[in-house]
Amino acid sequence: MTILHLFDKFRQNSEPIRDTLQKIKSGDNLLKEGLINDYKPFVIKVVSKTTGKYVDLENSEEFSIGLIAFNEAIECYNESKNTNFFSFAETVIKRRVIDYTRSNYKNNKVYPFTYFDIDENDSKNSFEEKYLKVDASSQFDNIETKEEIALFTKRLGEYGITLKDLVESAPKHMDSKRLSIKIARVLSENKDLFEKLEKKKNIPMVDLLKLVDVNPKTIERNRKFIIAVCFILNSNLDVLQGYVENVEKGGNTHD
Repeated sequence: MTILHLFDKFRQNSEPIRDTLQKIKSGDNLLKEGLINDYKPFVIKVVSKTTGKYVDLENSEEFSIGLIAFNEAIECYNESKNTNFFSFAETVIKRRVIDYTRSNYKNNKVYPFTYFDIDENDSKNSFEEKYLKVDASSQFDNIETKEEIALFTKRLGEYGITLKDLVESAPKHMDSKRLSIKIARVLSENKDLFEKLEKKKNIPMVDLLKLVDVNPKTIERNRKFIIAVCFILNSNLDVLQGYVENVEKGGNTHD
């Protein structure tokens, strides 16, 4: 029986693992250490799936992050809120690994979304130079990022917006970006407004202006960017959400 079959079996019947978790929560640390050791193959599987690359057990920072995350999942698992421990653990591991990757992007001043950050001094070929010609050896070698960009592109397409449109219409200044993100948050967090956006394929300007004190021309000028950020906020696109959070916290994505 393969490792995958073993995990599928546990996913179908999680009673044994629940009993083990209850004992661990009662203070059995040796049992917890044994559980973490037994499920290292599970951690490897999730980390590999998230990073899209082979996990070197001796030198992989991501694997270490994965083990810490698995321990966190054990401690935080709540049977009343999470029906399946392994699904919960997989989510925790994935998010912690992505957070680690996101942190590296931040420290290196690199975010996937910075390809949409151009200014007046950029040439008309900036989009092709910055985005279309990125090869497999660049920061886009992370499969998670590639998948996010693909999903993001498809979502924008439903509204007749291309990545190139987004590049050309994105706010050029940080203050404008932050204001646009603030507007997008209002739009994404208001169920009625978001449903109208989905239905009409455009920003419900009249209703939105009741909630934000902004010149309508500002919203219209940054319409595509606001819609794009709204999609990101209402998604599981973790890496792109990292860009949004970085801007909101005062980070500069392309200094």
